[in-house]
Amino acid sequence: MGLALVAAADAPFEEVEASMRSFERRMLEAAGGAWERRELRRRIAEDLLTEAFGRNEPWPVFGRMLRRIQRLGYSHVERRFHVAALYALWCRAHPEHDSTSARRLLEEAERSALRLPRGHVRRKQILGSLASIRARAGFQP
Repeated sequence: MGLALVAAADAPFEEVEASMRSFERRMLEAAGGAWERRELRRRIAEDLLTEAFGRNEPWPVFGRMLRRIQRLGYSHVERRFHVAALYALWCRAHPEHDSTSARRLLEEAERSALRLPRGHVRRKQILGSLASIRARAGFQP
C-alpha cells in the first residue's frame, strides 16, 4: 500500500484515492475471511486518512476519509490513537473547524488506552503521546 502512495506522491488526492480503491478491490478478491477483508479495508482507509492529513486536504475530503475509518472501526488501541491524533492536528491547522468531535476522539482513545493492563508496554506510550498531541493541538483539559 505504501508503494502505491509513494508512486502517486505528485498526483492529486482524487487520483491517489482512486488508485488505492482499485488496489483495495484487487486485494479483496484475494482476501480470505471477513476479518481479513475488514482489516484490509481499515488499513487502506488509514493510509488514505494519513495521506489526506499530509496533503492538508480540506474538510470535505479529510472528513470523508475520517468517516470511512470510523465506520470500519479500529483493530486496536494504537489505530484508534493514530486516527484521533491526526484529526486533532488537522483541527489545529484548520481553526475554523469545530474541534469538539476531535476532542471526543482523543478522549475515546484515552479510555481505550486506560483499559489496557497497567503493565502493558503500549499503555504508557499512548497516554504520553496523547498528552503531547493535546498540547500540540491546543486541547488542554
